[in-house]
Amino acid sequence: MMDLDELFNYSGTVLTAHRGASFEFPENTIPAFEAAIKAHTHFIEFDLYVSKDGVPVVLHDKTIDRTSNGSGRPEELTLTELKSYNYSYFHHGERHDEPMYEVCEIPTFEEVLQKFSGKVCMNIQLNGKPDENGIKEICRLYKKYNMEKTGYLTIAWQDTFQATRDYASDIEICFTPPMRERATPESLALCKSLNCRYVQPVRAYFSAETAELCQKLNLRDNIFYSDDPAEAQGLIAMGAKGIMTNKIELLSKALL
Repeated sequence: MMDLDELFNYSGTVLTAHRGASFEFPENTIPAFEAAIKAHTHFIEFDLYVSKDGVPVVLHDKTIDRTSNGSGRPEELTLTELKSYNYSYFHHGERHDEPMYEVCEIPTFEEVLQKFSGKVCMNIQLNGKPDENGIKEICRLYKKYNMEKTGYLTIAWQDTFQATRDYASDIEICFTPPMRERATPESLALCKSLNCRYVQPVRAYFSAETAELCQKLNLRDNIFYSDDPAEAQGLIAMGAKGIMTNKIELLSKALL
């Protein structure tokens, strides 16, 4: 696998499996990450919330309702409670009456690091705006598994960004302004001023001018997102260097 520095300078297209291989498999689960790595993704992307008892867990939504047979907000549930549900009800773009797997637990951040660090780079998105203790625990685990060269945090709030930088200045961070603003010259300049290297423009607002400015500012774009090979080729033709996708196997076969 290539590390962050190598991928930053890579001449080819960098692919990120958004929530793992999240179309064919239940998103943000171990099977989805395993399938993404098997499909030769460069990055897996996943989202973190912090449980009621302070454990970072992998989940995108504000509640567990869509993807599991449980209900509630992760910050209001203990890890034991979160682990008691099955998280394989949503796949192939829709909710199913029956789970894909008999058992499919919510992964903790540490479980993902234990299983996949050193095998793939990671785009680790902080959701739910963690408090100071949550930030410290996420940073502690990041450092415990020596992720400095192979993973970055993605943060949408400037105060959380600054709190993370203040606590651990050596952790790489991708700052994400509001979706419609991410490709603007002002937002890209802000990311550069924050010493970010990776940025995440949204597909609908990406253009050849965006790609040119990223190159000028020495920023590595990672487009959110495309599941269509022809569309992805069009983004690459405009100058895109990285693409996030829910259909990593499809895009990997078409682009790599």
